[in-house]
Amino acid sequence: MKKVIMTLAALSLSGAAMADTPQSIVSKANQQWNQALNQGNVEQLVSLYDKTATVSPGNGAVLEGHDEIKTLFSGFINNGVHNHQIETVDVMASDEQITQIGYWQAEGVDAEQQPTSFGGVLITVLEKNAEGEWALQSHVWNMKP
Repeated sequence: MKKVIMTLAALSLSGAAMADTPQSIVSKANQQWNQALNQGNVEQLVSLYDKTATVSPGNGAVLEGHDEIKTLFSGFINNGVHNHQIETVDVMASDEQITQIGYWQAEGVDAEQQPTSFGGVLITVLEKNAEGEWALQSHVWNMKP
């Protein structure tokens, strides 16, 4: 399975991982996610998700797996979405799962190609796989009108 975050793979397998809090794991995951999208690196972005992960982009659809997730985020990147940021509101965790609730925002262009900002609420679920690595298993968001 793919790694959530390259640096987390090393942490998950080391003694240092035991000192990591759920909040710090989420913070590192968010940094990697934002960096991949903001740099337009769809391959890196998709690698943060488990191969069976689901994504629901707020339109009533549920996408599953790397191919569908890649198509979605490629479209965002190709349409100029950038400067993505996540603000964590709450983190709930168990030994094998971490759930984040937060706000997201990004910049892009509207239908007239004018700069615009947009954002909303998100929920992400990280699960620890058999190798002890954290991977995004679910990512759901909406958009403020």
